[in-house]
Amino acid sequence: MGLTLSKIKALELKARQRNQKQDKADIQLEIPTNWADFARMVKIRSGGDVKPFNPYPYQEELVQLMLKRSVCVVKSRQLGISETITCFMLWRACLNPGYLGLVFSKTQTDSSLLARRMKRMIASLGLKTATENLSDIEILGRGRILFRNSRPDSARGIESVVDVFLDELAFLETGKEVYDALAPAMQMVGDKARVFAVSTPSGKSGFYWELLNNNNDGRDIEVICNQVSKGSMTPFQYWVDDGNWGKVVIHWRSHPVYGSQPNFLEQIHQNQKLSWTTIEQEYNLSFTSSEIAVFDYSLIQKGADEFLEDEHIRDNKSRYYLGIDSSTTGSDYSAAVLLKENFGKYSVVKVYRKKQQTTEYNLYQIGEIIKQFNPEVVAIEVTGGVGMTWLEQLSRVFPSTTFEGVRTSGDTKPAMVSSLSIALEKELLTYPANSPLVEELLNFRRSGKKLEAPSGKHDDCVMALCFALTVSPFNTSKKSIFDLSKLRTE
Repeated sequence: MGLTLSKIKALELKARQRNQKQDKADIQLEIPTNWADFARMVKIRSGGDVKPFNPYPYQEELVQLMLKRSVCVVKSRQLGISETITCFMLWRACLNPGYLGLVFSKTQTDSSLLARRMKRMIASLGLKTATENLSDIEILGRGRILFRNSRPDSARGIESVVDVFLDELAFLETGKEVYDALAPAMQMVGDKARVFAVSTPSGKSGFYWELLNNNNDGRDIEVICNQVSKGSMTPFQYWVDDGNWGKVVIHWRSHPVYGSQPNFLEQIHQNQKLSWTTIEQEYNLSFTSSEIAVFDYSLIQKGADEFLEDEHIRDNKSRYYLGIDSSTTGSDYSAAVLLKENFGKYSVVKVYRKKQQTTEYNLYQIGEIIKQFNPEVVAIEVTGGVGMTWLEQLSRVFPSTTFEGVRTSGDTKPAMVSSLSIALEKELLTYPANSPLVEELLNFRRSGKKLEAPSGKHDDCVMALCFALTVSPFNTSKKSIFDLSKLRTE
């Protein structure tokens, strides 16, 4: 039996009344004037669970500093600093309906991740937002927070901003341009405006380094970070520079849980497969050169074997893994690296490397390697369209072979390169001394947060080797990077 017009109107009236009641409750939610008390009202994801944000002492101390002035922070990873600052901005937005905060991240994806964290905080308070937009979060009856990527034009045309959070500023290549574009919007707020410039170290150049290193009245930021990392200074350091900015150093030992573990970095090295070079930079506040060789020359030399040549016969006592970096145009090579594993030792036994060849030519040559050695897993980069095409075609020709698609990103690529570094450090990897892989390893560079060959050089074999190592037993703790189950049922 259908609803009558009067019943429909009655239901609509009840819905409006419920919404009005909820909106009124939102506005009347009592917001503590102390940030730590507010934080404990908010729920966040932590340790695989959802729990109240119970801030640690160093997080409370950082917030007290942020209330007084702009700060430039150098920090270790995994300390919840981004969570702290976004929660702080949410608190300010809840207290002030006229509040406008701005969060800048390197990419829109990074920015959206922070926005999702804030949305969960808002939902845990029982508050509502005006839209579902992750780039513009307006809390009904309260303030507003924008989330932007690092393009300078993202900062233009924005009204008066109270707080600006520059997340991982050392890795924002346009950091200075973004900051300059924001200046007019912050001037309207006057001395109430705050900038929170936060990052892990990334070399001694660029806007973040200048902001952190300048006006320190004789203090040497590198010396301070070094002493903090060695434990000869307390893990939380703070001073006011000559420009009235707060300078803050936060080491992982500030964290009550991490700081109580004497082997914390060794656990990171083992569990996350990070090289010691990466660990020193991202956890121990090491300002390595902005452009340095990723792989140590002496380790590359140890891995090069003059007597190791391409195999022509499969060793049935060993297991094989094939990594493929695809390309058909431009100056990049298509590369396939065959990796043999025997009792935990790895050796590169075949390298295919050609450029400006057709897909058919490359797939035929790679197919011959698959037929000859029957690898346990074939890993193909699928970030670009060519790799996906190769994966689909090869998986149909070799239905009994296991294929995995590999996506390279700002998160996955460093992890894969670190695994290769660890294999070299532990002397578990050998390769032919005359292989093009040797030159690529020697030229591979870290420039800021980028890991790649310098201009005019190549890294196709390095990446193909990384892909093969990723799907080998060396990384047995890692899950498949790309699901092919749907593809195989077609």
